[in-house]
Order: sequence, then C-alpha cells, then structure tokens
Amino acid sequence: MGLLESFARSKLLAWTTSLTPGAQLSRRAWVDVTYTPAGGGEGKDISEDLMKYLLSVEYTENLADFVDDLTITLEDKAAMWQADWFPEMEAKLTVTLHTLNNYNLAEGMLAMPLGTFEIDQIEVDAPPSTVQIKAVKVTLDGTLRGDKVNKKWENVDIKTIAKDIADKNKLEVEWYGQDPPTLDHVEQSDESDCAFLRKLCKDNGYNLRVTDKSLIIYDEEKLESVDAKILFSRPKPESSMPIYKMSLASGDAGGSGKFKVERFFSYRMTAKTRDIYKACHVKCKQTKKKEVIEATFNAPNIEKGKTLEINSQVKTQAEAERLAKRKLRDQNKDQMTCTFNLYGDLIYYAGQTIEISKFGKFDGKYIVTKVTHHLGTSYTLDIDMRKCLDGY
Repeated sequence: MGLLESFARSKLLAWTTSLTPGAQLSRRAWVDVTYTPAGGGEGKDISEDLMKYLLSVEYTENLADFVDDLTITLEDKAAMWQADWFPEMEAKLTVTLHTLNNYNLAEGMLAMPLGTFEIDQIEVDAPPSTVQIKAVKVTLDGTLRGDKVNKKWENVDIKTIAKDIADKNKLEVEWYGQDPPTLDHVEQSDESDCAFLRKLCKDNGYNLRVTDKSLIIYDEEKLESVDAKILFSRPKPESSMPIYKMSLASGDAGGSGKFKVERFFSYRMTAKTRDIYKACHVKCKQTKKKEVIEATFNAPNIEKGKTLEINSQVKTQAEAERLAKRKLRDQNKDQMTCTFNLYGDLIYYAGQTIEISKFGKFDGKYIVTKVTHHLGTSYTLDIDMRKCLDGY
C-alpha cells in the first residue's frame, strides 16, 4: 500500500464521515510504484520518494501494433535522480493508478493495475532540471521478444501456432474471432516469436496484443460488433464548461441504457476523403496450373469510388475472398477518426466501443484505438477512436 493510499484510508475517509451527506470532495488521483532492480530481487515501494519530486505520469494503452508505455517526469534540481537515485536500465516498475471519489463522495477508492514496465530510456532536460523515466510494458524474457527461432508447421491454423508459442513462454491464449482457416505450410525463419506471430496474424486478418499474461488475438470486425455502453454527446453551448458529467442516457435516439458523457475539455475530428475505396479486387495467376484466381469485395455502404487492385499469391478462391475483404478494411478503416480530451476515468480502455451522437456526419459507433492517461496537477485522458466499419 502506497503512502497516499494509506493516508486516505486512515485519515481522509475517517474525516469524510463527519461531512454533511451529499457533500463533494475534490477528485483525487495518484499512483503507487514498486521498483525491482535489473536482474530481479526484492521490489521496493518508492511511491513516497516519487511524490516529493513527481511532476507527471503518462500511461498509454494501445489497441494494436505498439507496446503500452509509461513516462514518469520528475523535478530534479538537486540532481538526485541523475546520480545516487539514477534508475537502472532494464529495472522494472510495477504501477497501480488510484482514484478517490471520481464522481461523488460515496464512490470511495478505485484502483487500476497498469502492469509491470521495463525501464528502457532516461532523459534529462534543463533548465529547469527534470528527469524523464521511460518504460515499456513487460511481456516476458526469452524467445517471445529476443531469441531468433526457426520452425515449420504443416496443415495448421493460427490458433494452434499461438498456443505452441504461448505454452513455450508460459502464457495463455485469448482468441476473439471466428475459427481461423487451416494453412498448408507456415515457416518461422530466424524471427522472434513475437515478431513472427504478429506478422502471421496481420497477414491473415487478425491483430496481436501481448500482455504479461496472455497472447490476445482478435478480429477487429468482431470487436467492432460489440454494442457500445457509453455515449459521447455533443455539449450544448450553455454547458460547454469542462466539468465532467456522466449520466444514464434516456430519450436520445439509440442512447437508451448507455452512460452518456457530454462535457469535454476539447475534441478533434478528422474525415479522410482521399484513398478511400469502394471495392478491392484480388488477382493471382497460378503459373503451374495456368489458371487465374480472383475475387472482388465491395464495401456495403460506399456507392462510388475507386477499386483497390491487389496482386498477391493465393491458393484458393476462399483465400482470395478473405484477402480482398481484409485489404479493403485495412485501407478504409481510418476514414473517420477523432480524439477526445476529458477528465480522467478508469472505465476507458483500448478495444472498447463508444457511440458518438449529435456530431453530424461523424455520428456512429467508434472503437477506441488508444487511451492516454495524464496525471499531473490534474488527471485527464486523451481517447483516440476510429469509426467502426459496417459490414466488413
């Protein structure tokens, strides 16, 4: 238990019992940090030492392609963190984010373990003198990230390959999507397990997310099909003050039963008009059999536009059809994107769906691609989203 959490439990919460019912306390947020030396050993709670120098904490959770990361910025006029307290490279930080009374006095404390991070970069800036400790989410040591491996599989699907790699690295497999097709031949050639599996998933229309406990493989279309439980509604002019407000929506079209958020610090929306395609055409000429395999997939809700042409090696008609659909999705999925900056909250995560209402052409269901928690003089969030594709 960190210093501030201990104080809150023994002092602050005791004091709140004497307040008038319904009274509100200021929203509070803090982190507990345990430092484990490089090479292992016993971890030490450094929360109290950090709090004396802490300027900010930033944690970014990504849906795909990038490893989650952490940046801790410290005041260092006395050069303590540059000398005697200089963190070891590859030392580990285990971090938990806490909030107190995020909405009201009755809520109490909530905690979100952010996981364990490995320090990989330290930056010093001056004047004024500050130190930034940068770390990335730990997966596991061994072949998952580092060792180069050579292996072959015959007549196998991605799920089975992922299970082989997970078992070797003492991880679990979480699969979100339809049963994968069987592949005739798969070869891992002088690649780390992580790099190989990520590429294999990408080539077959899946995404890979690696945590310290699991290999999570998912189909984006499957994630996007989940009903949104949160509704972002355009704020009215008279209520544009950035006061965080969440309520159970009722009466809004499509909003019944959702938690409605209508106060934001800022938001930005972007619509691409170029390089958006109506269809994708895949063509492959089999040189031995002298036959042509081709397939076309049309976007259900795009009436006009260009056709994306793909020349790629495929062995079956079904494979060509899957490839056409996947390539069109990859090309079009960032057509509409947005970023919202709002008060910090532990309920948001990458992969979540959120409905947007009263924003004109931008209305619809979105999937969260990145969540960035900023903890400094206040606790805020940046939420990056892209609009879910309909029908593919």
